[in-house]
Amino acid sequence: MATAVSLQESVANLVRTAARVQPGEQVCIVADTNTLPIAQALVEAVRAVGAEPVLVVMTPRRAHGNEPPAVVAAAMRAGQVVIQPVTYAMTHTDATQAALRAGARVLVLRGVTEEIMTGGAMLADYDAVDRVTREVARRLTGAGTIRVTTPSGADLRMSVVGREAVALTGRVGGPGTFAAMPDGEAAIAPVEGTAEGILVVDHTMDNLGRLDAPIRMTVRGGRVVEITGGTAAERLRTMIAAADANATNIAEFAIGTNDRARLIGSMTEDKKVRGSVHVAIGDNHVIGGTVTSELHLDGLLLRPTVELDGRRLVEDGRLLVDG
Repeated sequence: MATAVSLQESVANLVRTAARVQPGEQVCIVADTNTLPIAQALVEAVRAVGAEPVLVVMTPRRAHGNEPPAVVAAAMRAGQVVIQPVTYAMTHTDATQAALRAGARVLVLRGVTEEIMTGGAMLADYDAVDRVTREVARRLTGAGTIRVTTPSGADLRMSVVGREAVALTGRVGGPGTFAAMPDGEAAIAPVEGTAEGILVVDHTMDNLGRLDAPIRMTVRGGRVVEITGGTAAERLRTMIAAADANATNIAEFAIGTNDRARLIGSMTEDKKVRGSVHVAIGDNHVIGGTVTSELHLDGLLLRPTVELDGRRLVEDGRLLVDG
């Protein structure tokens, strides 16, 4: 299997097989001033398959989950396909939700760099990723209670009764569906108010990058009520204090399923590592929850053990699913 490809090869593959762009379609490419080289490569790849690329460029947002400008949101609603090579993810925004409701197929490329685009998780066997991810999502959907523990001291329980997991496999489906690349995760929104215990993010977190020290969060009634740690923990407290009241919500529980993903200090790829877990705070209305927030921040847990109703799905970072 290849260890690297060119940027042009990578985006051509994304356009054809991940976004499934068809001749004659109108494709809205949303970029920011940090991602213009990747966006321009996407423009050429879209044009090469006979579709119409429309490039919209904005200033980078402040954080993952921030809304784009209204003119960007309007362009997204008008596109049959929306591709988002952006610094900070817009997955958990009203703008992306509106585009999905309008029937767009949305491909998220959050935090991408040329290194991420041309190696590692991007080059996985996505047929295998699809099979494994769908099986993990099936098990999460059938569960009542999730418990995750780690050697760093995490011990968090949450209910997922009635919630349906999302299988993010790197392939959009029909109108109104989305995927992300590089991909490979099964995610679910815990029932609001049910998460209890200790969450320890011990490697990487959105907006913070690689941590100087683990961030320890006390969770009660589905909310983070205390945050301790080093400089990164202080920065997280500052971000939450500047955001809305829902920024402390335990929003997402997800398991990585990509065996080519690397730990590189960026959640774009780190959270796809097979057998890793990430837990998000803030918004969850895009993945089946009821909470809206201007923030959605993922935090990575290494060497997790995950139990669904007492039965192990992940053991010390090893995903117990064939494939």
